[in-house]
Amino acid sequence: MKFLTIYRASFYLMLTFATLVLSIDATDDNRFAMLYPVVVALASVAAFLTVDRDPKFGLSRTAASVLALISGGLSVAEYRYDNTLLLLSAAHWLVYLQLVKMFLPKTVEDDWFLFLLGLVQVLVGGVMSQSDKVGIALFSWALMALWVLILFALHREALRMKVAPMAETARARGDRAEPYRGLIDVPFIVSTARVAATTLALGGLIFLAMPRRTSMGSSQSSGALGRHLTGFDDEIQLGQLGEILENDTPVMSVELLDNEGSRIVPGQDDESRWRGVSMDRYERGRWFRPKFKANGYSLGLTDRWRESRVVRQQIKLEPTDSPVLFGLRPILDADAPDKRFLPELNEADGTLFRNSTLAVSFDYSVDSADRADLPQPGEAYPSVGYLSRLVSIPDDLKARLRPIALDQVRGIDEGDLKGRTAALERYLKDSGEFRYSLEQDTGDPNLDPVEDFLINRKTGHCEYFASALALLLRSIDIPCRIINGFKGGDYNAMARITTVRQKHAHSWVEALVGRTQAQDPAPDWITLDPTPSAERNASISRVGGMASHFYQVTDFVRFVWIFYIVGFNSERQDRFLYAPIRALIKEAQRGFSIMGDSIKGWFHFPSVESFFSLRGFLVSFGALLVLVGVINLVAWCFRRLMGRFAGKKENDPTGMAGVQFYRRLMQLLAEYGLERPAAETPREFARRSAIFLAGHGSGTESVADVPPLVVDAFYQIRFGERTLREDDLEHITSRLDALDARIHPQKA
Repeated sequence: MKFLTIYRASFYLMLTFATLVLSIDATDDNRFAMLYPVVVALASVAAFLTVDRDPKFGLSRTAASVLALISGGLSVAEYRYDNTLLLLSAAHWLVYLQLVKMFLPKTVEDDWFLFLLGLVQVLVGGVMSQSDKVGIALFSWALMALWVLILFALHREALRMKVAPMAETARARGDRAEPYRGLIDVPFIVSTARVAATTLALGGLIFLAMPRRTSMGSSQSSGALGRHLTGFDDEIQLGQLGEILENDTPVMSVELLDNEGSRIVPGQDDESRWRGVSMDRYERGRWFRPKFKANGYSLGLTDRWRESRVVRQQIKLEPTDSPVLFGLRPILDADAPDKRFLPELNEADGTLFRNSTLAVSFDYSVDSADRADLPQPGEAYPSVGYLSRLVSIPDDLKARLRPIALDQVRGIDEGDLKGRTAALERYLKDSGEFRYSLEQDTGDPNLDPVEDFLINRKTGHCEYFASALALLLRSIDIPCRIINGFKGGDYNAMARITTVRQKHAHSWVEALVGRTQAQDPAPDWITLDPTPSAERNASISRVGGMASHFYQVTDFVRFVWIFYIVGFNSERQDRFLYAPIRALIKEAQRGFSIMGDSIKGWFHFPSVESFFSLRGFLVSFGALLVLVGVINLVAWCFRRLMGRFAGKKENDPTGMAGVQFYRRLMQLLAEYGLERPAAETPREFARRSAIFLAGHGSGTESVADVPPLVVDAFYQIRFGERTLREDDLEHITSRLDALDARIHPQKA
């Protein structure tokens, strides 16, 4: 394949990846964003087949300037259409300029301009979103950029060596000018991969070691609203949660740690409930959140909990327009790197929230007790008004549901609230009358949706089961509330994290059965989950299709990106890098201390007489050997240093010949337009010159072996301290004469 073909195709692919970084994490308000990388890819193919093959198909500079002005008007129109997309509309202008520039006959300056346009797109895309999809696209762009910059350097040098004027001669032969014939081979690709790996490794080390601020885990705002999370609004229509139960999009990633900071591996049947919002008022198929003001209770571990077993959750929440945060109940403490938006607990309904709805991925941590049946610290006992809402149910609906509830709690004392709630939970969950399904069958429009579910349909998802249990409890005057959150998650054994997706959304019930202790005013809420677990788990496993089989890999990549690149803050840096180094140094110090004590024992002689012994002989003999070795090492280093300063002896005929051969080669190649840049080694320059001479024509193919021959001899003499035989010197001289004759045919 031709060098210029590979170079131009690689350049266009890099630009497509740059536009992909900008567009891949498009918000719901910009549904057509993914069209931009498609358009760039199609335009790349068109430019490659037209203007890059024959400049006459390209735009004129005047036409390009007019199109650039028109593209600016398009960006302004996009901003006027939606003034929340200022940064995105400006970024799209970069794409328009890129498209115009692609159809110009390209110079080195044009390639630089295109590269910078792509770089700015990548920077804007990284600012607007730090999702894992953007990370994968950005990494792909970085690899392509390294490859393209290597080819770009060769392309620029070929132009500097005036290969372009040879195009007419090459076209007359029916071929295009090829500056590096045979360059793109396996050794070249391997060396390029080695350069890329070294660059990424050094960049990674610098990134890991760079000091971090505590708040670096929180992403910056783009100024737009985050994605909407259905089912966590102030008002929820029954069945609305089903919209996200078939969605595979991640909501949050969670690291589970114990008191000592060790990872916790969830069980195979993970029943962790990530509590979100509570709903207290019901009106014919609609649930409403409490209307009281959210008085924030600042959480913190009290002495009562400090010695108990704690489950710490390090959570990375995806951008959402809701202030609701999620955690395992009971929550003992909560913190965030960004101290402006510390998590707080609503003391009335136990909801964890933040004072922000910015479109950012939010880092926070939650400490929870390892027993879910313990009371929630900081949550107040319901007021009279709130308590009345917890038992509120329309009178006509209560009259129809109460007989059903009483039939299930028959024989259980009215004061045994826990027994009654458990009986109703079993009725829905284990009786076999009700079936879990995401299919929304049309019910009787004349009946309340919950009543229709209990009497007729008996099929639905978790919202219907939880709503049915809540209304049955209220029909027999047991206070309760609906909780919307998430249950379980996909555990990744490679990353040892849990990814909670929208399909894990779940509804359950919290029932108030009294106070925890006579002297303790804490409310005694018990958790009830009437949804059949086996059927729900089977439904969740079907969501995602083929993609779900690759979660172990994709979630691991996502974990590395969001926890150790975008969210690599000071706490993770210390845990990942500095803490192991400190532990290693401490162990090394302890080991050296033990070795030092042993050595001291060998060198300690309490009296002169004790020195004249076998141990004294061994110690003195060993010390003398070490001293002799040190003296010889110093002398060797001194000789090498003096040799470096003195250089090779002037009376060495081989050394002088090697330098003269090399200088003559450089002079001949310079006269032919080949010069070695400072960043290129003699061997690399010799190989490039040989490729050039072999593909140049005009009879230089026969002398393409001269540059490697002379440089190899120069290396052997100058750095290998070797001498050449007289016939080798004569052979090199004759080959240089041949090169001189080809370059200066008039002399021959």
